[in-house]
Amino acid sequence: MIFWRYHRKVSPLERYWLVLDEIYPCLATGVIEGIGEIDPVRLQQAVDRAAKANPAIRVRLRGFLGFSRWVDSGVAPRVRQMKLSDWRGDSELHAPFLLERFRALRGQPISDVLVVPCTDGKVRLVFRALHAAIDGRGVALWIDDVMRAMRGEPLLGSTSRLIDLDIQESYKDRIVPEPPVPPTKCIAVVPHGTPPAQPHYLWRRAIIDRSVSQLLPKAAVFLAQWARRHQKGDVGFTIPIDYRGLRTEECGLGNLIGYLRLPVPDDATPRSVMQHLANRMRGFADCKEVGGIRALTWVGIRRMAQKMERSVKAVLYTESSAVPTGGIVSMAPNRLAGKSCPGFAATTMFGLPAAVGKLNVVITPFDDAMCVIFTAPSDYNHQGQFDEMVAAFERHFRRAEQQVA
Repeated sequence: MIFWRYHRKVSPLERYWLVLDEIYPCLATGVIEGIGEIDPVRLQQAVDRAAKANPAIRVRLRGFLGFSRWVDSGVAPRVRQMKLSDWRGDSELHAPFLLERFRALRGQPISDVLVVPCTDGKVRLVFRALHAAIDGRGVALWIDDVMRAMRGEPLLGSTSRLIDLDIQESYKDRIVPEPPVPPTKCIAVVPHGTPPAQPHYLWRRAIIDRSVSQLLPKAAVFLAQWARRHQKGDVGFTIPIDYRGLRTEECGLGNLIGYLRLPVPDDATPRSVMQHLANRMRGFADCKEVGGIRALTWVGIRRMAQKMERSVKAVLYTESSAVPTGGIVSMAPNRLAGKSCPGFAATTMFGLPAAVGKLNVVITPFDDAMCVIFTAPSDYNHQGQFDEMVAAFERHFRRAEQQVA
């Protein structure tokens, strides 16, 4: 290994994502929809320039077990011009390219950029990255620098080598002790059918044509109430907490996030949910290291994947304390002007959740609208119940905001 190159440790969390990726593709993906044309050659030049300023996007997996590192290969992500597609950007239909794998364990690239011309007249730019190497906010930062390069603007760039454990270690003395909470077996948002032999995830998009304040706690309450329509029980969501700008000023592209479990009791309101989340963050609960996670450093990834694959059905299709009702991510606000460039005007943008767990939700605000993406195992839609929930969510928040207006 040449240590003057960019490199950073592979954190235990990132090893966990590598394990999940062996079972089903686990990617962090950002999509920009727009009108106009994108020259793939010019885009590749912009990607090359942005990658030089953000070497974490060029890394390859090197080493083994606790000696593993992400090491800069010096090779920028490849821009791929796709054939004319019937994809509409509202589901996985007609978009098999979204799930093409990155083979990190074989030392292959961890990111690419797709230019997808579509029959609805839109061009869709897809920025894909292996979640084990880059998280959702990292992809967002990467997209911003690529589009700056397309406009000929100065780049922000980052060579940060921080990992999540570095930040958690620095705040461990400030964590407020919490009383032990017995594990809860969380119900799913919608009922499921017969588990398939191999998990397959679908996703759907809801567009809220106005800005909704504090949509994360409102979404949590809505989804909890929807879940209890078909079954009584506990509801809880995993909430990722981005450390960038909160616990550190460094803006690396890696997995710089902590996690909180957010319970949503029967009598919860958006206000009470938000207060609970804020109180736990004030107590630095997001910096608490997950018990036993360091042990993952010394277990082989394929061995862990084989063991976990045998329990996939148990955690996805039963009430389990290991897997909550779902996860909800709220991205930072965006301006479409920052996602546009000469000849291409962005009209919509969104992030795709990683395919993991019973339900994942990503909220992406842009200009005066919001895009919400839901993903779940396909058998949670065997009778259209997942589609029904997404449509109800969209109607509810459009109507709610119109009443406020």
